[in-house]
Amino acid sequence: MTTYRPRVTSRRLFFACALASGCGDAGSPSSGGTDSTGSVVEIDGTMVDLVKPQLWVQLGEDADPLRDHRPASVNCPLGVGWLVEVTGFEVNTGGCNYGAFTQPTLREIVPGAQISLNLYHFDLVAAEPATAHAVIMAGDHVLLEREVDIPGKAMVYEVELVADFALAAGEPVVFHLHNHGQNTWTLASIQVEVEDP
Repeated sequence: MTTYRPRVTSRRLFFACALASGCGDAGSPSSGGTDSTGSVVEIDGTMVDLVKPQLWVQLGEDADPLRDHRPASVNCPLGVGWLVEVTGFEVNTGGCNYGAFTQPTLREIVPGAQISLNLYHFDLVAAEPATAHAVIMAGDHVLLEREVDIPGKAMVYEVELVADFALAAGEPVVFHLHNHGQNTWTLASIQVEVEDP
């Protein structure tokens, strides 16, 4: 069984709430990886980056695992809809009507390894009530999936889970995001635990 240890805030991301009007409850994470009927022995190692903010690239329709969500026309130019900031990989939905990004994993994921990710957004606004959809996948394994009502408060999602699957280095990580209105989302980090030599 995949083990989760969700937390709402972290010291690194506390400023996100401080700059926004307040943070709400992140709720429980959705399924991360494939379900397992057996127990997974957690490894004891060091957390390292699974991805780098500057390595994200846009996904074409054919490679998009969530292509059913894509609008007929995608408008998400670099520098307007998405960019790299000091705080991480940022998507501005005012300039990006649909975000689908990928990069290869820098490290392998082994069963029992902790995976930690940090995603946050500022207050979500739109002219009409809507729903935002954010998904982070490693290979075919969903690490995080959220549907968030708009309008909504600023939120930090700090999710920790223990992998019950294996994934080789170089396999794709996907960050999917779409919502209505002009909203800013930042994927601060995704890390994985590797065994110490």
